[in-house]
Formats: sequence, C-alpha cells, structure tokens
Amino acid sequence: MDAVEPDENPSLIRLFESAELSAFLRGTSRYFLETLPEIGRTDADVQEMGETLRDWGREVSGADESAIHAHFTQAFEVYLLEGEAPSVALRTVFEHFAEWLLHVYGALRGLDLTLSPDIRDVLLRMLATHAAIEEARDDMSAGMLFTGGKTAGLSADEHRRLRRLHEEADDEAHQKLRRQVMKPIFLARQDWYRKERETVKAISTRTLKAVPIYQAIQTLRFGTDFDGKPVGRMKLDRDILERDFGLKPLSSESDGGEDELDHAHAFAGREGIHPDIAAGMYGFDSGRTFLQALVRARPIELAIELLTERTMVERHGDLLLDGQLEEEALKALHGDKWRAFLLAELNALSQLSGGEATTRYEVEGNVHRLFSALKVSSATDFDRHLAAERKGAAEAAEAFAKDDLSQAAEAKRRQLMACHFYMAASAKADELEALIDRMATLDAMDDERAGGAEADDRQAVRALAAKFGLASKPVRFDMDGWLEQMKEDDLVL
Repeated sequence: MDAVEPDENPSLIRLFESAELSAFLRGTSRYFLETLPEIGRTDADVQEMGETLRDWGREVSGADESAIHAHFTQAFEVYLLEGEAPSVALRTVFEHFAEWLLHVYGALRGLDLTLSPDIRDVLLRMLATHAAIEEARDDMSAGMLFTGGKTAGLSADEHRRLRRLHEEADDEAHQKLRRQVMKPIFLARQDWYRKERETVKAISTRTLKAVPIYQAIQTLRFGTDFDGKPVGRMKLDRDILERDFGLKPLSSESDGGEDELDHAHAFAGREGIHPDIAAGMYGFDSGRTFLQALVRARPIELAIELLTERTMVERHGDLLLDGQLEEEALKALHGDKWRAFLLAELNALSQLSGGEATTRYEVEGNVHRLFSALKVSSATDFDRHLAAERKGAAEAAEAFAKDDLSQAAEAKRRQLMACHFYMAASAKADELEALIDRMATLDAMDDERAGGAEADDRQAVRALAAKFGLASKPVRFDMDGWLEQMKEDDLVL
C-alpha cells in the first residue's frame, strides 16, 4: 500500500506533535481513512480493505462517517495495546494502518518534532515490534516460495489464497508480539497498577532517603533532614574544594565540565568544613570518595522515579528491557496462521508434483504421536526444532529454485512438522517453567501456622520437589503413609 509522504501534507506534522495518544490516533486514523478510497482506485487490496471497513462501519455506526472514524480509533487503540481486533479482516486493516503510521513517523524522524512521551513510547514500541518480527522472518527464511515468476501451475485464485494466508500469518505475528511489547503501557492505565506504583514509589522514597549520600546532600543544601528537622548549617569549604580537589562551583556561565561539582554553590561556602570530615560523618573512607559520590549522585527525585520504574519492571516485565524480545518474536511468528500457510504451500507443491494432499489432522496426529514419546529434555528442546525448521525451509527453497517440486514438497513437509514440534516444545517449556515457579512458591511457604492435612500436603509437595532437585533442602516425609491416609479419607482412588 502506498503511503502519502508527510512533506506533501504539513497537517501530518501537527498530528504527530499532538500531546495526547488518543487525540493523536483520532487525527491520524481520520487522515488514513480519508485517503483509502483514492488509493483503492489503483490497488485491489486497498479497495478490499475499504469494503471491509464499510461493512464493519455499517454494523457499528450506520452511515455516520464521524461515528465510523470514532469507532475505528477506539477499536485500533484497543488492538494496539491489548491485541484484540473485532475480526481477522479488520486486523488486516489495523496492521496496514500501523504500517502506515510507522512509515510516516520514519519520514518525520529527521525533523525537529516535539513528541509527547506517551506517543513517542508507543511509536518506538511499534518500531521495535516490526523490526523484531522482520528479523525473525529473515532468520527462519519465512517467505513465500510462489513469488514473482515462480507461480506456474497455480491458478490466480490459488496464488491469491496463498498470499493472503502469508499476510494473515504476518499480521498475527505482529499482533501477538505487539501485545507483549505494549504491556507496560496497557498496565499503566489500570487503577490497580497505579495504586501499586504509588506504594512502590513510597518504598523507593524511604529507601533512598536512608542512603548516606542523599542524607548528606539534603544536609549540605538545606541544613535539615528529610522530615524538615534542622540539623545545623554545614557547608564544604569552597577554597579546599578548588585547591585540593580541583572542583569548582558550577555557575550559569560554565559548561558543566568534569571538574565542576553540580550544585557546588549549594554544597560549598566560605569557612566550611573539610571534605574528609564530612566523609567520616556519612561513612565514607575519604573526602575524595565522598566528593565522587556527590558528583555522581542523581537528583533524588529522578533516582526515586528510576528505582520505582525498575521495581515495577521486575514485578511485571517489559519485553524491551528483559532481553527476551528475540525469543518472543520467534514464538509470535509460529502462530496458527503460519502453520496454515505452511500446510497450504505444502499442498500446492504436492498438487503440482503429482503427490497427495495432506490434512491438518494428519499433521497434528503425527506430531502428537511422535512428541508424546519424547523425554522431557527432548520435548522442551525448542532450539533443536527451530534448527530443523530452518533446514527444511532452506532445502525447500533450494529444490524449488531447481524446479524439483517433489523434493521441495518433502522438505516443506519436514519444515511443517518441525514448526509443529517447536510450538509444542515452547508450550511444554512454558508449562514446565510455571510448574517450577509454583514448586518454588510452595517450597517457601511457612508451615508454622498450618496444621493437619494442610501441613502434610505441603510436606508431600516438598518431598516430591526434593526428589527432582526442586526443593531448597532435603525433606524427610513418609510419602507411603501419607498416600494411605489419603486413600482412607477417600481423597484419591
């Protein structure tokens, strides 16, 4: 789909400088929808998107164009942050809109735009999602075989169906990954999350106010503690700072060099104390280390925000910060639509080479039979299955380039099976990780206030966990006696 260049439409620049996300999406989506009919005159796919929008618009808004625009904006914002679209067809429209937004933003990034933090964060997360999916596709050679002039033997309808499945698989991957990448923005809108963040911020504030260097900064600047109680005016000797330590006050005319002490005008004074004395008061071994800590210390307000944010990320995660983006992009790529596309491409190859068609049930049955026979270590080794999938894709492409369609079909079959194995292995690994986390939680429970069967049940769990190396310490427990008691109480068959 062609995108209108922003330099041809100065109004787009004003939209990207919008101060609030919802207003920004209202303006850009209206612009996008108004350009679709013109582009659709020369692009059949865009024309089809327009028809999809008109059908959906009549259902939700009748013939009211303003209401359609409003519903589109609301639905897209939900899709952007939560990954939920009213339909697969509308998901395709949303993905084209998202791609259009990124195109325009990419063209505007060289300009001196003033973007609000929430809009900038959303756009950067959209870019990160797009880049991660593209990298995953390149890594897996996840393109179509039947492209360009290599479509001989397929009807126009068959080729269109393949292309549509491939596009839907791409849309599904972006949707799944973006939902995870946008999770922090979605959570920040929830009341419970805001309340939890306030609690965490209060704890972060108390923590940092107890740090000696911040207590020193508070005293040096204001002569009070953090509760406002006077502790006596104390300054560092200005002459000693400059003469013995090479530090000078940071003034409005200075350039903020390394030899300047930020807020030195607040820390220093005439006839102040020696930094070595101040260092001893706050637990530092020398005046120089004390001054280095002063220079490096962030403003406490900023430090509180950073500590609060880090704690919330540790609790709730952020895919852009935890190093899991590449792995999650590969998982997102392996969706139901991707499996459907691989099966359709396999059957197209089989049809052209005189082979028999394969059904989804045959593939799933074979995978279930073979996968269930694997040991846990092999069943959860998704890297191995990824390697097999890459190999199958490469061999299929090589055979297809040589017009060996029979060999291409066999390689495509291996690629499809490996894809199913990878998805099953990923699900099993996630299940195992959740089980281990649950075991760790049960292992850490306090039994002092638990009695009777509840305490026995916990001990039984720990005994089982210890058997497989998942408990923190060995557990002595009469498992046989516990099972017999369970049978007597008619709790197990």
